[in-house]
Amino acid sequence: MDSPPDHGSLAALQAGFAAVICARGQDGDASLDEFARCVVDDGIPPESRVQVYRNNVRAMFEGALERTFPVLRRRVGEAHFRRLAREYRAEHPSRSGDLHWVGAAFPAWLGARVTGGDYEWLADLARLEWAGEEALLAARAVPLDAAVLADVGPEQLADISLTLQPGLRLVDSTFPVWSVWQANQPDAPGAPVDPALGAQYVVVACNDAGLVLHSVPADQFAFVSALAGGASLAVAIEDSGLEIERLPGVLAWLFGEGLVTGLDAPAEDDVA
Repeated sequence: MDSPPDHGSLAALQAGFAAVICARGQDGDASLDEFARCVVDDGIPPESRVQVYRNNVRAMFEGALERTFPVLRRRVGEAHFRRLAREYRAEHPSRSGDLHWVGAAFPAWLGARVTGGDYEWLADLARLEWAGEEALLAARAVPLDAAVLADVGPEQLADISLTLQPGLRLVDSTFPVWSVWQANQPDAPGAPVDPALGAQYVVVACNDAGLVLHSVPADQFAFVSALAGGASLAVAIEDSGLEIERLPGVLAWLFGEGLVTGLDAPAEDDVA
């Protein structure tokens, strides 16, 4: 038997092992053959020993992706989802020890595959599920009570800006992805959703009970988007086209859902 290659140090050996178990395709096979010379044959071929670890790495990656995109997995089926996961991993292997983030590039990757086809909506569904993952992982700030509005003078109200929860995410789609998400929760039957329902606009956030997805009208979605971008109330109303009569109700909803965490009002001297 040939002498094993000299890896020089434990760190080099560990790095080589990591490269082997994460490698894929023909390059992976070549590196596996090379590294197997460093593995003790104790009744199980060295290649088989290393392959156990490679299989575990692949399974953990696919498992993390399944947990991040459970609705998508349910819609396309387990076998097809696993094929997608393997192909995605070949282009976007994990770069971190935290598997929470392996799905970050998945919506865009999937979008490039389905754009213009009958299943284009799957990419928006993936965007929605990833937004939920980001919302769950983000810090949650202490919500602001709506009573603070009472301290704002009428002449200042139009110029105030609101700070929203750092984990708040906004997802719009020309497809009814919120309805698909709702229909495919663990306690739901998973019935097909009629595409004729059309576009949906979703505010993704968390409360004390967990993840919450709010389907809202287009103008309300645009209003919240403007606020999230730092616009004042007046600018957000103008940019979104939200009718002024609806403002009290939308503000009550924002505060009531715990989505507002700060309020910035101009000094009275600054108000024209």
